[in-house]
Amino acid sequence: MAVPMSLRRKACLVLAVLAGAYRAEAAPLDSIPETPSLTNVRRQGWVQFSVRSGRIVVAGLRGVNFNHSGQLTAERRERLTIRVSANEPILAYELTTPAFRFQLDVAAGNRVQIRRLPGENRPGPPVEFRQSPNEPLALKIGGQDDERVYHAASIWHLLLAEPAAGREHLDPLLRILFREWDFTKTAEEIEAALVRMAQSGAPPDQKRWAQWVQELGHASFAKREAADRNLRESGRVVASYLQRLDPASLDAEQRFRVRRILRALAEVGNEESPPQLAMWLSGDTSVWLALLAREDEPTRRAALQRLEALVGHPLAFDPAAGPQDRKRQLEALRAALGEKPAGGDKKP
Repeated sequence: MAVPMSLRRKACLVLAVLAGAYRAEAAPLDSIPETPSLTNVRRQGWVQFSVRSGRIVVAGLRGVNFNHSGQLTAERRERLTIRVSANEPILAYELTTPAFRFQLDVAAGNRVQIRRLPGENRPGPPVEFRQSPNEPLALKIGGQDDERVYHAASIWHLLLAEPAAGREHLDPLLRILFREWDFTKTAEEIEAALVRMAQSGAPPDQKRWAQWVQELGHASFAKREAADRNLRESGRVVASYLQRLDPASLDAEQRFRVRRILRALAEVGNEESPPQLAMWLSGDTSVWLALLAREDEPTRRAALQRLEALVGHPLAFDPAAGPQDRKRQLEALRAALGEKPAGGDKKP
């Protein structure tokens, strides 16, 4: 179903107004750029962007079929195409300026690619964010000769594990799409909430979680239901643990119940406030490993305390050691816990 003519006229009118405002008050090239046509269709409700559990979710109004191509100024232009069926939008957007080219591609709602490419004779590396269902997020920085790729389970995992790359490259890229968000500030608030939690709260009982997961496959229906209820009542803190389970280690009943529990926890976790996100992330060993790399010793001590509680035994890491010793100890811990080294993968 095509967009009604009245809506098309309204859209064109709003686009013209926005384009005029853009010409009158052009933002500096180094600031977050305006995206008039993309902003307009969001205001119309034809497509909506949100962040849920650290991943981008895109929804659209069924039946929308919209194309727009326009010149914002003599040197700035944009193109937008949207098609929505079954509430899953297919979207392609491009904004071209003398300084850079911004591209957004969405397929099947949750498959998202965002790219920022430098303009001709302009400094700065190309940056690409890629999100695919059931796969880690990827942040690529640099060209063919110096490309570095960072992987993480969510935007928040990435910002906590790689704060420098996140602050310099990921945050500015995402804020073109989410102008109202300050991702770096939110990540800092999440980290502060995690440290407070580790210093004052009771640690999560991962052994009990593992027992309940086993009981999801018990022969007794009452046992299965009790384990299901206990995992749900643990709240979002158990979500990271469940997401990291190897499906091959579970039987069909366990896999079905784990998927259902994760969906339920995601629905009650729509609030992306720092305390809520910290609660969700606090059951993930990779998050505490990231905090062991901080310069602040109290943060390292709090992270070690919570990490030892999660794995159930003492760890060979000295929060008071020198930088090189801590680096070696942390690399050994990552290897022992099956985590990838920090710093991203450099293309050979």
